[in-house]
Amino acid sequence: MAQKIIVDTDTGIDDAMGCVLALHRPELEILGFTSVFGNADVSLTTRNSAVLLEQLDRNDIPLARGAARGFVGIPTFNPEIHGHDGVGNANFPEPSITKELTISAAEFIIRTARDNPGEVTFVALGPLTNLALALMLDPKLPTYLRKVVWMGGAVYAPGNVTPVGEADACHDPEAAQIVFEQSGWEVTVVSLDVTDVTLFRAGDLERLRRSSTPAATYLQRIVPFYMDFYSPLLGERACAMHSALTIGLVARPDLILATERLPISVELRGQTTRGMTVADRRSGRKVSDNRKWMSAPEAILIRDVDRAAFVELFLESIGA
Repeated sequence: MAQKIIVDTDTGIDDAMGCVLALHRPELEILGFTSVFGNADVSLTTRNSAVLLEQLDRNDIPLARGAARGFVGIPTFNPEIHGHDGVGNANFPEPSITKELTISAAEFIIRTARDNPGEVTFVALGPLTNLALALMLDPKLPTYLRKVVWMGGAVYAPGNVTPVGEADACHDPEAAQIVFEQSGWEVTVVSLDVTDVTLFRAGDLERLRRSSTPAATYLQRIVPFYMDFYSPLLGERACAMHSALTIGLVARPDLILATERLPISVELRGQTTRGMTVADRRSGRKVSDNRKWMSAPEAILIRDVDRAAFVELFLESIGA
């Protein structure tokens, strides 16, 4: 039986790669897409999700617009990474078929979880704002929504927007902390520790270009821009597969080679550490011993994955 999921996404390039993979995995039943700010303004990320659904002829999937900003501060964006449109300046036509729902992302999350109690996995590919808002609207949400998988944070690895802060955590640290502190649901973290070293390389792009499937044709238009940004950082023609890896692990947990259970919190006040995901890595400590300074229960941190098998899975899924 396919796993029911909600995909919460700030659809930039790597998020689009993840969404495409989700649409092509038989292990997953997508109950809806929810948009959030992050890689671009929420108006763009919502549009990008609608375009993606039209390009892949999947207008059967509901789309709900989510948060335009985090709990604190004004969002900033980096068009040099994802383009001014969020998808590599690909100039896709405006969506004409896919329509947004009239309810917000937070309301959609609550309604969908209530209608499918204990069955839905919430897969967050961006800031956790929508989920935190849903929890504030319905404190009983964890009794319906039992699993949360988040592409975000950095525990052993350095950050990517600050020395210690990962982008999705830094976009809304308060929301992330609300989600981590909540008991009653299982939170799995797919952090930079594994996503930064799972790469889509030049040979993979050439294989993509040899395919004419709708998914491959769509990705051919956006992935090169992302590789242009990443290549100087990596020293090779490649890009990280953050969101796609997260989707792949939800669909195929057998690709996970190692995990660690750790209490994880998010720094909210540090001048140079705001947005840092802080895990208690000390051995021999019980969560109950940490309540003086860390109120979060244990989360599951993905420590290692079968990267080669995942990249092959991604390419085969989209017909490349």
